Amino acid sequence: MNRGLMALLVGVLFLASASLVSAEEYPGPLVSMDWVQERLDIIKDPTQTEIRLVEVSKSKSYQKEHIPGAVNVKWSSEVFLPYTNRMVLDYAAMKAVMKKLGVTPDTHIVIYGDSLTMATRFYWTLKFWNVEKISVMDGTKAAWKKEGRPLTTEVPEVEPREYPLKYPPNGKIYAVKEFDVMRGLATGKVIFVDTRPKAYYDGKKFSVSKWVRSGHIPGAIQWSAPEEVSKDGKFLPVDQLKKMAEEKGITGDKEIIVYCNTGVRSSTTWFILSELLGYENVKNYDGSLREWANEFYLPMEPDNFNIYKDFPKTPLQELKEATDANAEKVAALEKEVQDLKQQLAETKKIAEAAKAEGKGVCGPTSVALLAALPLAGYALRRRFMKKN
Repeated sequence: MNRGLMALLVGVLFLASASLVSAEEYPGPLVSMDWVQERLDIIKDPTQTEIRLVEVSKSKSYQKEHIPGAVNVKWSSEVFLPYTNRMVLDYAAMKAVMKKLGVTPDTHIVIYGDSLTMATRFYWTLKFWNVEKISVMDGTKAAWKKEGRPLTTEVPEVEPREYPLKYPPNGKIYAVKEFDVMRGLATGKVIFVDTRPKAYYDGKKFSVSKWVRSGHIPGAIQWSAPEEVSKDGKFLPVDQLKKMAEEKGITGDKEIIVYCNTGVRSSTTWFILSELLGYENVKNYDGSLREWANEFYLPMEPDNFNIYKDFPKTPLQELKEATDANAEKVAALEKEVQDLKQQLAETKKIAEAAKAEGKGVCGPTSVALLAALPLAGYALRRRFMKKN
């Protein structure tokens, strides 16, 4: 075999093995803080596209301090679609964020945030838009800082890069009100998981800025995130999370829809069930109670909210109530008039009978007439007083 062909074969084998090693090096959906720190030399280089570290936080938090090499995804302007109540990014908005990150489809994107919920929400958003090579760091920025790990204020100068975002998005992880949630209630084949604290679930607490009815979707299981699934800014061990889920009846053989107020807390539970426990049929209800609770025809438990009683009245409602009250008064007055007419008719009959008798005012009919007159006078007085 000539040397040129040999060299070509060696090169092909080298590239194939390098590709295999690269594929094998993907650590999965959750990486430790140690894993990130060990790769800071790579991460800090803004020109590389091997690993891109992303901090999901408000701008002020990022500017104050962040992990070296991390690029900021702003909460919430770059996580939710503008001019919506915290709904998932559309195609154009997601393209803009991916361009800012300067990544390729081969880049391993590692996400952390000021909270686990921030990190998992952006992770879920990337998954929704078919970005696959992504992980969440097991630890918030506060947890990283608490362990004395390095932080900086230096902002990496990452070159923007067009990303070939795939369309359509992944509807397998996205629950829609009509096709998923309402169908799930109607068939009884879906497990609903409410990821808010129990006070919200029980209807004892709610936020008017997000929804006007308290309580939960009928039949939902309460499992709050991150309170019950994390400690000190890190996820509980996977075996412990699995045990908790199974004890609540949340198992991988069923269709599951998770929700909260705005699809943020529920993204953490979705991440646990889908990515850590490997459940295959889990959807995050992006609309959550911000959408469901504001549709007054949809059922909630406990049913302790009367929109017509508890919600502020509109001028039209107030006018209708006043009109109805006046109509009742008119009806009562009309009945009084009818009663009065009947009494006068009876009095007239008595008078005519007395006249026919020709016995004067002392006859029995005249006595009856005199007795009826006070009743007619009483009715007239009542009518006069009501009109005035």
